[in-house]
Amino acid sequence: MENNEIIEPPSNPLVESSLISLFPRTAKNGWFCENGFSKLVSQLKLKIHSDLDQCALLWNQFSSDDSLFNLWEFRLAWQQGFGYQPYFYTLYLGHKPVGLLPLWFNREEKRYEWFGGTWPEDNHFFVTDERFIPLLIRILPRPIFLNAIIGENLSQNILKELKNDSPKYVLETKGKKNIEEIFSTLEKKHRHHLRYYYKRFSDLNPRIEIISGDQSRLLPQLKELSIIDFERKDQSEYRKKERMLTFERIYKHAGRYQILTFLVYIQNYLVVYDIAAYYKNIFYLLTGASDLQRFPGISVFITYLEFERALMMNANLIDCMQEDYQWKHKYFFPRPMWKFERK
Repeated sequence: MENNEIIEPPSNPLVESSLISLFPRTAKNGWFCENGFSKLVSQLKLKIHSDLDQCALLWNQFSSDDSLFNLWEFRLAWQQGFGYQPYFYTLYLGHKPVGLLPLWFNREEKRYEWFGGTWPEDNHFFVTDERFIPLLIRILPRPIFLNAIIGENLSQNILKELKNDSPKYVLETKGKKNIEEIFSTLEKKHRHHLRYYYKRFSDLNPRIEIISGDQSRLLPQLKELSIIDFERKDQSEYRKKERMLTFERIYKHAGRYQILTFLVYIQNYLVVYDIAAYYKNIFYLLTGASDLQRFPGISVFITYLEFERALMMNANLIDCMQEDYQWKHKYFFPRPMWKFERK
């Protein structure tokens, strides 16, 4: 199931074509007849939308809003930060949209990605019926990279088209009354680390601020601290103005979701800046930086504080997102994710 034609980003905002014109009745496309798609394809049209207002309408029509990452305003923050043009590949049955691939074209990587890029997770093929997914996969432009796909409700036939992605790391907290009940789910040595570093840094009388609302004015401090944290490996994304602008918009778009800023000061030095979000009883650990060079173990201390706050807010789940970074597996549990790539 491979479309070998490279489709460049269209110059006009709306492209429309009959789906049957993309899949002529040839031996190469015989799988359509074998799988009962031939009649369905003849009734479908493909439109590619790039107008943001129209994209918002389509997104909100398909998205279940079950995750922070599936909120339009959260994804819009990334578009406002990076400025990449959307390309929403939409299948229509008559005038009704029945399938949607919300994409943008990453000019730096020169490839299509989910609208919002590779950072947001919990991605879906938006369809009214799963049988439209093979058609969406068939018409994907290339090169394309789609990551962090939720596969829980996908059939084995669909999963065969995908590959394993890095898992995301989560911790179930539903019904947990205190942090000791969380600790009971962790290995003994990791429980010890949490208690040890919590006491060690508590004994230094840190000043802890947990602030709700728009704290985007503080983002330059996150940038400065992240360079201290990551400079040795040259990995700080916050030196890029696009990333800073994105998180400024994430702060300002809060409404349906809540943003929390964690600040820890030791001897009047800022040593931790973390950003978390809360939406539908899920506590998201979005990003942050710590002065690990001067205060080894401070990241374990902030993890303890975030566990406490999640419990205080009656969270059912703490979502620590993808990539282990050699520490998440100690305090969280992996959840499978999927990806699709075509070069």
